[in-house]
Amino acid sequence: MAENNTTGTFLDGYRTEAGIQRLHGTKRFKKTDEKSRIIRRNKEAARIANYRKLQDTVFTGYEKNLYNNETFKFTTKLLNWNPELYTVWNYRRDILINSKFPGMNIDQKHNFLEQELRFVLVQLKSFPKCYWIWNHRKWCLKEDLRADYDLEMNLINMFFQVDERNFHAWGYRMFIADCIKDSKQTEEDRMNLYQKEFVFTTRMIKRNISNYSAWHRRSVLVDLLINTNAKLPKIIDDPKQELYRNAFNQKDKAEFLRLEYEVFLNAIYTDPDNSSVWIYGKWLFSDSFYDDMDFNFGNSFLDQAYGAVNELAELEREDMTGKENQWCIKFNLYLLKFKFVRYRKCGDINKYPEFLKSKFAELKKKLIKIDNMRKQRYLDFSLESA
Repeated sequence: MAENNTTGTFLDGYRTEAGIQRLHGTKRFKKTDEKSRIIRRNKEAARIANYRKLQDTVFTGYEKNLYNNETFKFTTKLLNWNPELYTVWNYRRDILINSKFPGMNIDQKHNFLEQELRFVLVQLKSFPKCYWIWNHRKWCLKEDLRADYDLEMNLINMFFQVDERNFHAWGYRMFIADCIKDSKQTEEDRMNLYQKEFVFTTRMIKRNISNYSAWHRRSVLVDLLINTNAKLPKIIDDPKQELYRNAFNQKDKAEFLRLEYEVFLNAIYTDPDNSSVWIYGKWLFSDSFYDDMDFNFGNSFLDQAYGAVNELAELEREDMTGKENQWCIKFNLYLLKFKFVRYRKCGDINKYPEFLKSKFAELKKKLIKIDNMRKQRYLDFSLESA
């Protein structure tokens, strides 16, 4: 596949935003006169008529199950005009399966699909957040027995240089990683791939902690790495990563939690209004780690987190002249409830401290006061609620 563009070449034609935002910073031109407007409208009317005619032609072929070179060219032309027509992508795949692929050997099919991937890339650069285009690219790779997944990884990195938070690109990266994993012979090799992906999420989060997709991908990888029997090899000279590797190899959830707590703490203190970090924090302080953990040790860790978030809330009040940070309140409410649930699971619900119940009620009142539109939601949220 010949897509090893340099970054500069890749950026050509890439559209990061659509709609009104693209108007900012754009030079304004004088309003055209009536004659010019009429000419422009007539041209647009002609284009619309041509588009509708082409669309009717393609959909007629689709309804009649016409699979040939002519209908394939029509889909190409229509998708160049509007690549967000998912039915046309479906039709295009039917044409390939019924008309193009039969009679091709592996090499011929690979060469043809390379051309198809180039066509798809052009569409992705114009519509990088269109599901149907990404889906078609995945399908092409599944059909190609000689697909170059390493090259696809490089392509994703180019997309990330333009928009590192594009969740479509992140989903595609997960797909490519799984394809590479399936080609590995041993569990050790497969998990080592995921270890590299974990390191990648670390790098992306350091670059931008607002990357929700990176946080989500990280949580998925941790579940895989900490529950495998494979031994992970050393892959980079990084003392912190070595600690993570040892925690994964020893299945030490408490040690992982200690390491990741530092990452979480640094993130919330860097940007206390960043929702992606708080959502990740709820996963971090959940049954995924605490079910197998010593009860008292788990509670001490929850207390530590509660204290740190409470301290952050005080700093936020000082910085914002008395205004409360909702995320701090919501997270501490979550921690108090999670701790209550742990007591209930152990059959020691009566031992849950009364002062924590009072604190829970106090935080709820604060939240209702500053976010009254969601009052009923907060009233329904209790220690005993599901």
